[in-house]
Amino acid sequence: MTLRSLILFGLVLCCLVTAWGQDSCTSIFSGTIVDGAGKPVIGAAIVLLPQQHGQTSDDQGHFRFEKICKGAYTVKVQYLGYGDVQFDVAINSSLERRITIKETTTQLQTVVIQHHDAAHTENVTNFAQLDEKKIAESAGKTLGETLKEITGVNSIQTGPGIFKPVIHGVHSQRILILNHGIRQEGQQWGAEHAPEIDPFVASNIIVVKDASAIKYGADALGGTIIVNPPDLPEQGRLSGTVNTIYQSNNRSGTVSAMLEGGIGKLRGWGWRIQGTGKRGGDYKTPNYSLTNTGVKELNFSAAAGYHKERAGFDVYFSSFQTEIGILKGTSISNLDDLVDAMERPEPQYTSGFSYAIAAPRQTVSHSLLKLSGHLMTSHGEWRLQYGFQNDHRREYDLRVGDLSYIPAIDLNLYTHTLDAEWEKLHRGPWSLTLGINSMLQDNENVPGTKRIPFIPNFLSETGGVFAVTKLQLEKWSIDLGLRYDYRHYSVKGYDFKNTLYAKSFEFNNVSGTAGATLKIDDTQTLRLNLSSAWRPPHVSELFSLGTHQSAAAIEYGLLLNDSTNEIMDFNDVHFKIEKALKFVTAYERTWNRLSIEVSPYLNYIFNYTYLRPVGLTKNVRGTYPYFRYAQTDALFLGVDASASWQLFNELKISASASLLKVSDETHHDYLVFIPSNRFDLTFRYERPVAGFGKHFYAESKFKYIEKQTRSPRVVTVREIKEAEEQGLDPFNGDSSNFDFMAAPNGYFLLNLAAGISVKGGKAQYDFRMASDNTLNQVYREYTNRFRYYADEPGRNITISVKCIF
Repeated sequence: MTLRSLILFGLVLCCLVTAWGQDSCTSIFSGTIVDGAGKPVIGAAIVLLPQQHGQTSDDQGHFRFEKICKGAYTVKVQYLGYGDVQFDVAINSSLERRITIKETTTQLQTVVIQHHDAAHTENVTNFAQLDEKKIAESAGKTLGETLKEITGVNSIQTGPGIFKPVIHGVHSQRILILNHGIRQEGQQWGAEHAPEIDPFVASNIIVVKDASAIKYGADALGGTIIVNPPDLPEQGRLSGTVNTIYQSNNRSGTVSAMLEGGIGKLRGWGWRIQGTGKRGGDYKTPNYSLTNTGVKELNFSAAAGYHKERAGFDVYFSSFQTEIGILKGTSISNLDDLVDAMERPEPQYTSGFSYAIAAPRQTVSHSLLKLSGHLMTSHGEWRLQYGFQNDHRREYDLRVGDLSYIPAIDLNLYTHTLDAEWEKLHRGPWSLTLGINSMLQDNENVPGTKRIPFIPNFLSETGGVFAVTKLQLEKWSIDLGLRYDYRHYSVKGYDFKNTLYAKSFEFNNVSGTAGATLKIDDTQTLRLNLSSAWRPPHVSELFSLGTHQSAAAIEYGLLLNDSTNEIMDFNDVHFKIEKALKFVTAYERTWNRLSIEVSPYLNYIFNYTYLRPVGLTKNVRGTYPYFRYAQTDALFLGVDASASWQLFNELKISASASLLKVSDETHHDYLVFIPSNRFDLTFRYERPVAGFGKHFYAESKFKYIEKQTRSPRVVTVREIKEAEEQGLDPFNGDSSNFDFMAAPNGYFLLNLAAGISVKGGKAQYDFRMASDNTLNQVYREYTNRFRYYADEPGRNITISVKCIF
């Protein structure tokens, strides 16, 4: 199906949907919210889910929803100082309920009504979120895979099990990830360096699609991902969850458990412990096994804290450990083998299924310690947060003899962060937050690798100050932010001649954001945001040297001479820091049965730094594609669109599209590894179940990913080899971008899922079964670094059981 046909089909469907959406719904849901003494509660928030209809109770505690469609709903009630109340109802005509809420010390969490503020989004304009329900339905997937459920979010991959999130076409150092409020700082400079975060720790995940989350840092040129945990309990009752998951494709098993409670009769105190274990073997395409792609994972976290209305503190610790096999077929010894590897129907060294993980492989451990506190005074609220992180990455290569058991890359990254904020008490419609961020990083190469370090030792010192303000008018909500950042690097390393070098340099700049939200009426909202951001270079972009084993490539930094690979002086290199200007707008409209959102965006990145294919090169390790870091001006143009239609009481149809066009503006060319256009169509049947069942759903999702037609020219490995044999240079006279293989064809996927929740005594059991790539489609993903060598995994059936007690 062509893009033009899909767009035409979408327009026709939209017209039909709009016509249906005009139908009236006549049901009424009303009632009264009272406290434990039976007195009316004024101003309590009550929301009907999943439609997100919300209002507050009046001076008599009354609420009334009119023009409600018949069907099943979840009712959620929240009020400051009282415990949350949530229950399911079936609304057929008119329903009246008396809802009792009980006093507690629990702090009110934000109720998201349409697109109002969610946690850590106080001054954010454009964001989307995955709630606890959606995260639970993605259980067993990595964070990068889970986030692909959000329109506009894709991933860049290394093989079948390593996913790095991509927002509006950009990734890695251009995206901030907040884990429990702390900037996630790991070895994130490689496409195969997935975020070291266990999705089971999250109650919701928020994706900010612009640069308006300015309080967290200046380098979010693409956006920010915020992983929020649930609030700690503040009463003595013990509760928890146990998840067990099996996936058929790589025969993996996952077990995750959480236990939490209060501390005796000490009100305001709470604790939580959580752990996850995962073991999987080789993934399988429809036609062959992907040898040496197994995974091991063992994670643990613990939290404790005390919270009252005016003060509180948290202590949090987590440990994430994983071992991942790298597809053995990417290990190439000579040029003829490389030609064969890129042309043969299945990878070299392919064998039967195994749980064994051998070289090439990587092991990663990430530890996080967080201490935070807040205090409310007559002058405002003060917040202080300290974080310590240690990220230890070891990459093992295929080497002679016992060297395969010695890491070729062995890096320890130590990060200290300190954040302080002061928020002025609200005076009418205006609020102000001032803050300071500081970060100290120490990257150390562990001796004994028998190789020149891929990136050198470095010490990084970062400081930033910011101010954000919000003005709430009758129909307009205006957000403004400004920050200044400074970073200093001290670098020491060895070049290819094993000569010691030492460099020192610094960067600083200003960034800002301006956003506005217009509530046109009860059914229409318009959001606008214009942000400027900048990013200092990562040391890897300047000094990378040699084989990046787990990326199956040889890479060189910007400071390495093109001819000699000697380290050049920073002042002798034509280098400028990245700067971006991003504009995002979004229009939302809702009817009784229909809601739509359209969000076009433009992101112009000056001095965009990227890995550019250069050719082929050889070393003692073998023959590899050869990449150098380069800079250009890049334009990212795109639109995210989604629609949700409640066709019948129990049946919901959702459609979304992510369209993206990226161009190299300096050279009037295209860039490699840019996500293709994507289209999703989902049918979801959902309803309460009488008898033993509480809730049932069934879902079918159709995905279509277009071929990436906006890709550079192709110069294959065979063409390079044949040109060399004839004494010719295939790149002579043409310096434009190229790729070693043509973009793969577009593909269609069908995913199915069904689940039921069952009550059993004091526990609830959620049973779920899902099938990804149900038709066992053979395809390759353009943004997978290993698409040169292998297909994507075939059908994968997931069976999961969750116990909540």
